[in-house]
Amino acid sequence: MNRRKASSLVVVAVMVLAVGIILLPPLDTPSEDGNQDGTTSLSPHTFNNLNWWDIASELGTKGTLLTTLQVIAGYGPRYDGSPGYYLAGGWLIDLLSSMGITTTYYGNHDSVLGFQPGYGNDSRAIVFGAHLDSAAVSIGIEENLGGCAVVASIASILSRFRLPIDVYYCFFAGNMEFLDDQQRNRAMWGSREISAHLVEEGVDVIAFYNFDELLFRNLAQSETQRLVAEYRTTVLFGYHSTAYLADLLVTFMRLSGLNIMSTVEEVGTQTDHWSFWDRLLPAVNVKSGHTSDPDDPFFDSLSNPHFNTTQGFLVARAAASVAVYLSMQGNGERSTQKLQGTIDPGDQLTLRAVMTVPQMLSMRGVCSGNSILTVRVFGRTTSLLDLSAIPNGNFTITCELAAELGPVNVQVVNQGNLSANVTLYLDYDSDTDGNGVFDSFQYIWPSPEPPLDWDGDGLSDAEEAVRGTDIFKPDTDSDMIGDSVEVEYGLDPLRNDADEDPDADGLTSFREIALGTHPLNSDTDSDGMPDGWEVDYGTNPLVNDAASDPDNDTLTNIEEYRCRADPLSADGDADGVPDSTEVSLGMDPMNPDSDSDGLRDQVELLEGTNPLVPDYDADVLWDGPDPNPRINLLLVIGLIIILPVVVGSFIFWRRIR
Repeated sequence: MNRRKASSLVVVAVMVLAVGIILLPPLDTPSEDGNQDGTTSLSPHTFNNLNWWDIASELGTKGTLLTTLQVIAGYGPRYDGSPGYYLAGGWLIDLLSSMGITTTYYGNHDSVLGFQPGYGNDSRAIVFGAHLDSAAVSIGIEENLGGCAVVASIASILSRFRLPIDVYYCFFAGNMEFLDDQQRNRAMWGSREISAHLVEEGVDVIAFYNFDELLFRNLAQSETQRLVAEYRTTVLFGYHSTAYLADLLVTFMRLSGLNIMSTVEEVGTQTDHWSFWDRLLPAVNVKSGHTSDPDDPFFDSLSNPHFNTTQGFLVARAAASVAVYLSMQGNGERSTQKLQGTIDPGDQLTLRAVMTVPQMLSMRGVCSGNSILTVRVFGRTTSLLDLSAIPNGNFTITCELAAELGPVNVQVVNQGNLSANVTLYLDYDSDTDGNGVFDSFQYIWPSPEPPLDWDGDGLSDAEEAVRGTDIFKPDTDSDMIGDSVEVEYGLDPLRNDADEDPDADGLTSFREIALGTHPLNSDTDSDGMPDGWEVDYGTNPLVNDAASDPDNDTLTNIEEYRCRADPLSADGDADGVPDSTEVSLGMDPMNPDSDSDGLRDQVELLEGTNPLVPDYDADVLWDGPDPNPRINLLLVIGLIIILPVVVGSFIFWRRIR
């Protein structure tokens, strides 16, 4: 007997287990790339891999350059004082003003001058310029609408930055006027007036870049000379005055991946950078290094195939990067450049820098395990570090020779068969003006007010760094709730929690924020009614309306909530019985048949039955299908059957007696 019982129990257990396996929902098996710890997989913005100044080259689009060329070319010749000049000047003023740059006419010859103030407390400034005027009979695509388009493009990029130094954008007048009949000496009224103004105002111009005749390209000439940066002779003026600025621009041009720009010592080009040189201000002239072919006549039109807008766009991005780089030198910190990325087998990454101080260089960083990476460092003419292996993991490598003034290249090559990740930092001292005082000591500026907030999400960059959120993404976890909003409401900006309901009020966090309710407070307005209920029934979850009676049924909102009634309908279940009556009688104001007997509450009240008792006459037949819910048919039938028996029995009993 015991064996039979045990066997039966085993069979029952197996059957229960099988049913459980079939009916229970499957367990979530984490995928290989899933988050097994409940966190959200974050995708950092690509800007996080870049130096701040490299971001400038990523922001620029060709649109501003092309629009400037097309619009101003349509105004015709722009000779000083001509209608075309003022049409072009007015358009540029409107364009830069739309970027938030204060822009007006300046000087006796009405050059256009834009000013972007920095948040620093010193007088440093970077100046960009190009002459706006053209010859009297030319629309001046090459002389010098291309340069103006470059300056406008630089403004479109830098206007998105808040820098510690000031930036000036100049569109000079008077370049195409001459002081002599032989047309050998240009007047350059605009650049003379503006450079004089800067000196008189005590502006510390750390760099002026002039852009002049830079669109021309001759396919038959050297690609590395498509653009040249003209600097002042180092023999008389040293490296820092202008040669450094030329090297810096060429270095940032190389970020484009094209080697199309070279530096050249002054060649006597008579244009607006001379006005700055005459006042001993550091200036570089950027122009095309190609010359026209006598057999291929030059014509001044946007359709000229020799006008290459791409090189104009690339130099605009590079110049904007230079401005950001120069503005960030100092404030108690050495210069640091970062090289970060994934290198495929046989490929390489190159970090480019320009030294303003002779020094021994060292690199630090980290690379992925099992990688075979090598690094080589070389200057303009000297190898500073021959091919050297980079250790896996954290590393520090020091060069064998000191770097001299000028460009330095750090080249990392993947010699292995697997892709490798590397982050490399190059730290070095800088002395922008060459006065012997490092920038880290010479230039100190206060924290900006309001604080920097790149993504405009309401959290400062500094606070985002502490919290671990992405300064380049207003919604780090991509849950459609901004980082600052999540911080304000106590949610997690690093985890997608938009569809969660932490306060259990029936509303997701995303919906609560959209409504203005608090995702961590189930009753935002503290009126005793949960936010979810108020939203479902149409009352205001942001206002304490507990004592209100919007449907005039004598029940306040809080009473309707407690009684599960509809606060906006005097008869929530549309059964013909007012909610107040249903509540007073203990009925369900949201159910037209409170006792679910198939007979509506209103009918029961009219019939005299009880809307809370499904079988009023206790005849085992619910009131709905009961043809007469007030009379117990079983009792009637019983009486009909029993009564004759009783009467007959009584009569029989009487007769017996």
